[in-house]
Amino acid sequence: MAGASSKLPGGARFAGDYHVYAIEWEKGVIRWYLDGKLYQTRKPSDLPSGTKWVYDRPFFLLLNLAVGGEWPGNPDDTTLFPQTMQVDYVRVYDRQS
Repeated sequence: MAGASSKLPGGARFAGDYHVYAIEWEKGVIRWYLDGKLYQTRKPSDLPSGTKWVYDRPFFLLLNLAVGGEWPGNPDDTTLFPQTMQVDYVRVYDRQS
């Protein structure tokens, strides 16, 4: 699986403000950006031996507000509910060859 996590400077929380997330997905490379700054690049050669690069076919975009899991962890007594996710816009470009 190709993935990339990021942290904000000074320990700021992502929930404290709007942020611009971007992904450039081209043949053989995926780049992740946060607020206009590149923070991760992945290529098939970065994957463990025997792992197939599956990002060479169409996918779809899914935005969700997941609770629990490996990041940021399962809810506890300090977790506030209900939670919301506010999306200002989604923009998709198709770079023509």
